[in-house]
Amino acid sequence: MQLSEEVQSMQDACVRIRQDLHQIPEIGFQLYDTQAYLLKELRACAPDALETLALTGVKAVFHTRHARRTIAFRADMDALPNEELSDVPYRSCREGKMHGCGHDGHMTILLLLARWISQNRAKLKCSVVLLFQPGEEGYAGARRMIDDGALKHPKVDRIYGLHVWPTVPKGKIGVRWGYQMAQTSDFDVTVHGKSAHASTPQMGIDAVVVAAELITMLQTVITRDIDPHQDALLTLGKISGGTAHNVIAEEVSISGTLRTFSDELFRTITRKMGALIHGLEIATGATIEVQQRVFYPCVNNPRPLVEQLYTVLDSMDDTVLVEPAMAAEDFAEYQQEIPGLFFFLGIAGGKGGASLHSSQFDFDEDALLYGVETLKRILEGYQ
Repeated sequence: MQLSEEVQSMQDACVRIRQDLHQIPEIGFQLYDTQAYLLKELRACAPDALETLALTGVKAVFHTRHARRTIAFRADMDALPNEELSDVPYRSCREGKMHGCGHDGHMTILLLLARWISQNRAKLKCSVVLLFQPGEEGYAGARRMIDDGALKHPKVDRIYGLHVWPTVPKGKIGVRWGYQMAQTSDFDVTVHGKSAHASTPQMGIDAVVVAAELITMLQTVITRDIDPHQDALLTLGKISGGTAHNVIAEEVSISGTLRTFSDELFRTITRKMGALIHGLEIATGATIEVQQRVFYPCVNNPRPLVEQLYTVLDSMDDTVLVEPAMAAEDFAEYQQEIPGLFFFLGIAGGKGGASLHSSQFDFDEDALLYGVETLKRILEGYQ
């Protein structure tokens, strides 16, 4: 993709903003320093309205004269609870926190787009809303933004989002119509047994043994009860319980995630999981509680929006047809409300090379300019 002179001129600002944000990672909704940085940069762009949503989110509105429709662009803001291991001058200044998923890059793209909008508003045929969203990493931030009015005043007709992606070459856009990212449900399971001395196991109900049986049984739902041609993933990533080596454990906690590309398949799996849990309760006398913590729908791209994206790029060579990803993304919540398109921005090549969520994740800042160029062209091509 050929970068315009306007976007190329933003190179220095791109590096500065991204590296500034990279040094101040924050988690969940506690993004006060990040919010303050965004507000300062946005005020310089003179939006018609600037407000806070979802505690530390930001909404900037640029009205265009005689515009009848409004387009929104969204960037997520939150970082990860990782210790950064990269030895770079702009490494995280916050112990145990880092931007290991590229959200610092997403915010940078939208801030640069705000600069372009402020200088080219007379060319636009639509009003623009820029949404900076906290709490994407498992905190359901998109839903809270929506509930706080992200898509209202003005009424948003269409929304776009992107994510830097390490397997797509730098300068290219990865996209597909239909399901692009998985539906996910993060859940906690608590096994309640009965404590007793290890020498008298018959006096208790061993929550560790029940939990071990439960883990084995749940894995068979995917491997034996589901058609192998259907995409589904069940991961039990955390387990803790017990108090001492000679005490029958009274409680064990398990945390996991279920991912699919089908509402019907999701319901089938959760129904089978529920039946197995109920049967295990009857067989052992334990009580097993399941609590869903976060649920994100599938990212499902409408074909007309994908085809329209193709028209603003230089050629089909600028795109990569990506396979559906089992990763989740709460941009899907916006797609439940209005038409929306989500795509991957290539960062493969150059510095870094580590995967998303790695403690050594990094990328070339100039890759972000292709994101700015793409969003700019979407605005320029809007009729």
